[in-house]
Amino acid sequence: MTSFVNSSQSLEHSGVVRVQRAAVFLQATAADLTGSQRLPLSASVRAGLRMLAGIARRAAVTARAGHRDWVQSRKQAAEDERTWNAALKDARIMADLSRAMHGETR
Repeated sequence: MTSFVNSSQSLEHSGVVRVQRAAVFLQATAADLTGSQRLPLSASVRAGLRMLAGIARRAAVTARAGHRDWVQSRKQAAEDERTWNAALKDARIMADLSRAMHGETR
């Protein structure tokens, strides 16, 4: 059994350090945008969170729309594949596809 432990881990939580750095960054950004020297930390954090929430919301909407379009295209591709395979076995379906592709009507 080990009689000692050699730990090289930091005593600060990395998540807390990132939040502190983000708060300082947001405060500096808010000061640049408003032209003031100093905003209360809570106001700058709220402003930054609103900005991040807006970005996240737009990204989520874009991702959902992209996923929905991708799913729809995959469904359409599967349906096209089934139709083509059926047309290879049935001359009537192949004739219908041929007429549709050439713009002919019955």
